[in-house]
Amino acid sequence: MSNVNKISLVEAIALVLIIIVNRLSVNMPQNIVLSCCSSAVLNAIYVSVLALLFIFILVKLFKRFPECDIMDISEFAGGKFFKNVICIILFLYLISIVSVLLRDFSETLKILYYIDTPIIYILMFFIGVCLVSNLFGGHSIVKTNLIICVIMLISLIVSYISVLPNAVPQRVFPILGYGAKQTFFYGITNIFAFNGLFVLYFLPPMLANKKDFKKLSIISILICAVLIISATASLLLAFSFSTQIEKISSLYMLLSNNEFGKYLQHPESLFAFTWILSFMSYLNICCMLLTVILKKFINVKNEKPFIIPFVLLYL
Repeated sequence: MSNVNKISLVEAIALVLIIIVNRLSVNMPQNIVLSCCSSAVLNAIYVSVLALLFIFILVKLFKRFPECDIMDISEFAGGKFFKNVICIILFLYLISIVSVLLRDFSETLKILYYIDTPIIYILMFFIGVCLVSNLFGGHSIVKTNLIICVIMLISLIVSYISVLPNAVPQRVFPILGYGAKQTFFYGITNIFAFNGLFVLYFLPPMLANKKDFKKLSIISILICAVLIISATASLLLAFSFSTQIEKISSLYMLLSNNEFGKYLQHPESLFAFTWILSFMSYLNICCMLLTVILKKFINVKNEKPFIIPFVLLYL
């Protein structure tokens, strides 16, 4: 992918983080709290350790293929047929996960701000931005994403800090919540919070310095772990674990209970704007990755004519 194959370590980290933080802004922390109640923080630490172990294995396996993505390795391991199977699986996975998150995020915006607006208008707004951005090319998407990622991280940090006055530490007890089996066995499904790490499969050929892949993987997983643990702790300590917020971002509800001084009494509106920017970048990156998969699948030179069908598949 010649237009995105020279990205720095910081830009690559931002690509991974933007996928993770979009799960944080919808309902992922709430899912962890509802499944594990008072042991949610312990479960978040547990799945973070498992994700870190997975990353060490991934780095070890990719070490022998410094300039290959997952599709190149698939072709080496099983030939062209196996590569095509992997391409189809990755394509279907991306379309499915992005479409579900697009619907959830649009539904949240409709409930909070645009109750009288048909949801198709909100969906088409995001689809239109994704289409235009990808027509400009991957280089502009990567550069813009870095700026948006920094804004989003600042937004999350401020959100977590704002919760501290309302935190009740006693809500972490009993420490095992519904029991060790629920926390460590059934709760292992919460590792899905780290699903943004799939971006790492595509990044080795794009890195300006091929030796940065190990740094990229470890730094990304550590930052993601801190963000997920912080989001889970903030929600657990601020609300009762029995509180269920249907169809509304839990992080939004945390912010709506705070005021930042006399002139910023509704900070959730400002933060919602940053989340919208973040979600736009998320859609752009996923569409960009779809073009990468397509080029490996059918060896097409110009992927831009396929961008319109991709965004329509999102819809």
